[in-house]
Amino acid sequence: MKSDPNDSLVRRFQDTSYHNLIRRLSIKLPPGFSSLAPSPNPPGDDPHEQLYVALRYPQVPPFPALTSTIRPEMSSPTLPVILDSPPPMQELSRTSITIVRPPPTAPEDKRIAQVKRQSWMTHKSRWSSSSFSSTTSTTPFFWNRPRSLSVSDPEKVAQVSQQSVDKAIADDIEATEPKERDYHRQTPYWLFTMIWAHQIWWIITALCNIPVYLRLAALPSGLERLNLVANASLINLTIVVLVRNELLLAGLYWSFNFIPFRRFYFHRMLHSIGGLHVGCAFATFLWIVFYVVELGKDISFDTPLNVALFTTALILPLGISVIITFALRPLRERYHNVWEYTHRFVGWFVVADLVAHLTLKACSLPDPRDFFRTALPYLTISCIISIFYVWFTVRRAKVSINANHSVAIVKFQGRPTLNDGTFARISRNGLEWHAFSVAMTDFEKREFALIVGRAGDWTTKLIHSWVAGAGPEHLYIRGVNPPGFMHMHHAYKKVVTICTGAGIAPALPHIAQKTSDIFLVWIGKNHEKTYGQDVWDTVTSNLPADQILLHDTGVSGRPDIASLIEKVAKQHEAEAVFVVSNDPYTILCANICWRLGLRCYGATRDS
Repeated sequence: MKSDPNDSLVRRFQDTSYHNLIRRLSIKLPPGFSSLAPSPNPPGDDPHEQLYVALRYPQVPPFPALTSTIRPEMSSPTLPVILDSPPPMQELSRTSITIVRPPPTAPEDKRIAQVKRQSWMTHKSRWSSSSFSSTTSTTPFFWNRPRSLSVSDPEKVAQVSQQSVDKAIADDIEATEPKERDYHRQTPYWLFTMIWAHQIWWIITALCNIPVYLRLAALPSGLERLNLVANASLINLTIVVLVRNELLLAGLYWSFNFIPFRRFYFHRMLHSIGGLHVGCAFATFLWIVFYVVELGKDISFDTPLNVALFTTALILPLGISVIITFALRPLRERYHNVWEYTHRFVGWFVVADLVAHLTLKACSLPDPRDFFRTALPYLTISCIISIFYVWFTVRRAKVSINANHSVAIVKFQGRPTLNDGTFARISRNGLEWHAFSVAMTDFEKREFALIVGRAGDWTTKLIHSWVAGAGPEHLYIRGVNPPGFMHMHHAYKKVVTICTGAGIAPALPHIAQKTSDIFLVWIGKNHEKTYGQDVWDTVTSNLPADQILLHDTGVSGRPDIASLIEKVAKQHEAEAVFVVSNDPYTILCANICWRLGLRCYGATRDS
């Protein structure tokens, strides 16, 4: 058979990725085409390729090899229909063609995968790894095939390696599947799609400071310029301190529950208020650097007072730079104790140096009383009170512990915590502090309990010492109990609360006090035995049986959390979803809720 009448079509077919695909893959013909016998044709006129061209371009007159083999009695719903115009790709997908990939040689493997990627990326249908791997998919090549994979080609050239097929499928999925957007990984146009609340606080901080920068640029060097920089520095520093004040946060959390509209967005901004803390901290550093430069220009170093004034001013940006450096997330996560100590003790040193500097500044004035006619001393006093008042509430409390190898329930005797959704900070030596949610409060016995799960070095050592019988009998606890994100239960009537392991602790007060209509999803291992009878009774006695879903990972493994959230939220008609878990799982659930259009609350490191 000569190929001259169709030579141009063959050349056009050779220029496409489909030609390369078919030349390296074998084709299993549908019933009725079995009489098609290979003939000694040149490479460009292979009947398999001709069959593919006839199916892909049915408006073109068929090749002679195909014309001689297709008989009228072969007509079947599965056979292609010759049309005057090209059919859509989905019509081609209804043919009974199975592409079987023979074992490629090592140098050709990557090339074949690339050809497959190019060919499959030309159509618009959606496909998934699960459907494709079972050969029942919405891709054009596999439409109504049974869930089985053919492992031999029609000419029995070679056996297909299942391992190589799976590897090729995985490569194709990785190359062709679009990356899903989620809450934490936005598109390059994130500014026009969604901005993190953390970033909004940075923008607000910049917008508030830029006019002051412009005003500063318009002023000549002198006392007015120096005072403007000093006030801007201290205002930003005061904001840095106040946004971490537990009493102020408690008032904001309480008041935001009564917002009549868009309350989730207000809650989101409040929960990410660490962005304001970070933004103002950087602004404070920049303003103080400007202040030191302006002070160096404005004063003369001919007196010990001026030298001391400049020295104390120079210490301020150095101390703040140390605090900021160890507060960066990579260093903070790796050297948590160093971050805590620098934030506390270097911060105290900076405040003490600030007081010394302002005292010297007042002494340098002709009338020291004029200093109190400015805002500087009052802003400084606000910072001092906000930082140090909490340390006057620390008490050393006797504790009783019920612990196993994974979790401990710590009960404190004394004044109970009346507010739900709060957390308490405890310490063994008064230096290293850790926060845990208040789990249960007994008003009659005047005690409250914390659930301490094994999550890090500190908690692991604490639990092991208690299990070994050498645990501490007393712990330090702060008397101020700030609220957390779980306090937002008050803003909704129906919620779904998802807890993993010891994350049940923040949910227990809301369950016991019936803050809202809660559907509890508790994922853990052997719940009753691990967490004790008190926790078990609190859950089972305060929630209806149809509003509790206990998933035992020791029996059932990890749940399909995406379908679980969708099903439970729809069943309960939930207004919001609360997640209490570790960082990766919280982010996973938040992204799932975001895609489903559900409000989601979870703990986050907001600074």
